[in-house]
Amino acid sequence: MFSEVAWNKPKQWHLDLSSSKITMTERVIAIVFFSGLTALSAQIAFSVPWTPVPYTFQTFAVLVTGVYLRRNDAFASGCLYLMVGALGAPVFASGEGQLFTGGKLIASGGYLLAFPVASALVAEGLDRSRKAGVADLKAQIICWVVAMLPVYVVGTLWLAESYSVDFAQAFEWGVEPFLIWDFAKILVMALITTKVWSYSPQED
Repeated sequence: MFSEVAWNKPKQWHLDLSSSKITMTERVIAIVFFSGLTALSAQIAFSVPWTPVPYTFQTFAVLVTGVYLRRNDAFASGCLYLMVGALGAPVFASGEGQLFTGGKLIASGGYLLAFPVASALVAEGLDRSRKAGVADLKAQIICWVVAMLPVYVVGTLWLAESYSVDFAQAFEWGVEPFLIWDFAKILVMALITTKVWSYSPQED
C-alpha cells in the first residue's frame, strides 16, 4: 500500500499523494484521511465574545488537504467531511454533529459548504506547480487568496440570514476577526510549499 510514496522524503509527499501512479484504493484512503484530519482540527476551537463564530484549526486542515491532494480528490475529501457531519457524526467545531437543525442549515453552515471548493482551489495552485516542476509562486498565491473568497462570501451571507442581520454586521462577526488568523495560516503554508517543498522527484 502506498508503495509509490517516498516516506523518507517528506518534502515530496505532496508529489506522491497527488500522483497519477497511486491506485484508486490509495486515493480513497487519502481522501478519508484528510477528511478525518479536518474533523480532528475542528475540535481545536475556542469562542470569543465579539463573534458567534469560533476560532478553529478547521480551515488550516482544509488548506492542507488542498496542498497534498490533487484537485478532485481535495474536493471529494471536503464533501465526505460534510456528508459525515450531515449524518450526525460529531465532526464540526467543538464536537457538534449537526449540519442542519430544525430543517435549516446551521449558522456556520455557509463556511462549511464552501470548504470543498476552497480545498480544490488550493489544490489547483499546487497542481500547476507540480506540472511545472517548480513552485509557481504566482499561481499559488492567487489560488490561496481566491480559495478564501467562497468561504468568506457564502459564510457571511448565510450568517446574516441565520441571525437576521445585514451583511455588514455578519461581515464584522464572521470575517473581520479572522482575517489576520487566516492570513497567518496561508503565510505559513505558502512559505512551506514555495520555500521548503521540492517539485522534482529526483530532489532530496
